[in-house]
Amino acid sequence: MSHVPLSAARQRADTDSAERPDVVRIRGLTRSFGGPNVLDRLDLDIADGAFVALLGRSGSGKSTLLRTLAGLDPAPAGTVTVPSERTVVFQEPRLLPWKSVWRNVALGLPGAGARDRAVAALREVG
Repeated sequence: MSHVPLSAARQRADTDSAERPDVVRIRGLTRSFGGPNVLDRLDLDIADGAFVALLGRSGSGKSTLLRTLAGLDPAPAGTVTVPSERTVVFQEPRLLPWKSVWRNVALGLPGAGARDRAVAALREVG
């Protein structure tokens, strides 16, 4: 395993992001649930192909941000720009126990080739 100094990783991330257009842009996103703001004037750009991890304690707004990005919660203040084709991954298990494994994998796949794509994906993970 290799270790990269944090400053080098940040520089690499900045360089990589500069070469790709942003696919998610958030400006001034504010959200509260009757108390202090959970998200307070959040600005965030995510470049195409970027891998992003949201870290924070319980109640810090991670799920609220993800639900807003997915269009499941409104953005009462601020602007959120996301691609028109969205994908949602829930925190809780969402397998349908009455379906086979490949049918669970194929659940969100469009078109006639869904079974073949699901079986290929299952082969990749063993």
